[in-house]
Amino acid sequence: MSLSDGKGPIAPPPWADWLVWLGQWMRIQSTLEGRRIAVVRLPNRRLSAAFTALGSAFASARLYDDSLDWEGLKNLAPGCKVFWREYASGKPMRWSGSVVGVRQIAGGDFLEVVMEGKRKAHQGNRLFAKSAALSHGITLGSVSATTDTRLTGAERVFEAALKDAPKGWHRSPTIECTVITERTSFLGDLEGLVIRVAETAEAECSDILAIADPGGRTHGKTRVAPARSDGVLDEPGGGLTILDGAAAVRRMSDTTARSVVVLLDQAEYDEEVEQLLQTYLDHAVDAGIHPPSGGVMTPPDGVQPFIFGLQLQAGLTT
Repeated sequence: MSLSDGKGPIAPPPWADWLVWLGQWMRIQSTLEGRRIAVVRLPNRRLSAAFTALGSAFASARLYDDSLDWEGLKNLAPGCKVFWREYASGKPMRWSGSVVGVRQIAGGDFLEVVMEGKRKAHQGNRLFAKSAALSHGITLGSVSATTDTRLTGAERVFEAALKDAPKGWHRSPTIECTVITERTSFLGDLEGLVIRVAETAEAECSDILAIADPGGRTHGKTRVAPARSDGVLDEPGGGLTILDGAAAVRRMSDTTARSVVVLLDQAEYDEEVEQLLQTYLDHAVDAGIHPPSGGVMTPPDGVQPFIFGLQLQAGLTT
């Protein structure tokens, strides 16, 4: 993996590869028993959340199972708005509608959607079998022509990076990773950052992560949310949550993910943050930590990680 910006190649931070590995490991663990928190202190956490989320994306693609997408679509609440694309005369057409529910016909499940269209001919109820729902790429946010182009470019990077890269992961409807951070600075750091894999494929980092807009109006796989949001910060059942910075760490009790990565630079790891983390360490357990078969990757100099488990039924609250 190599990086570049508008001016040419740039050197990745020395901990980039390790954070990508950590994101993959923590995402995979989210499918296993227990809950776990990884706290990482770095000399500088700029771009650290992006590299961790990148690792999560690679792991999510490996874990991709379209049958889970179908189950997720069938479990959508009535009235939930969905979007999809169909081709007519070789050209893609965008559609939207509201979920009615699941209807059984001849022993098979069909997702029923009330179509929205300006013309009467484009209105009415539509039934989607599993194959149609997945092939049309039903999502919870709209996919514009520009977004479609970006997703296609990102898919080429995944095909170059992963053996037997799955088709459809980028367009599947679920949010896989949530980053709690200062959205403006996070996106500003990513602006113009290009990732190249195997010298054959490249795409902007924001496209590889497929960042959704905060209102959920556009499709995405990575959600970026500010720590000042009210209530639960991440997606119910979401794969990985990244708490980027001291302000985000103070909202740890408002996360529900089974795997949480806390990223702090040395200056942020003050007495207040240490006391906050200690309240969780007082309830720490060994269960929930699943070492990878290939062993734990040694962190580079200057990076200080520690990881602990929590009782699943206790959640992340204290």
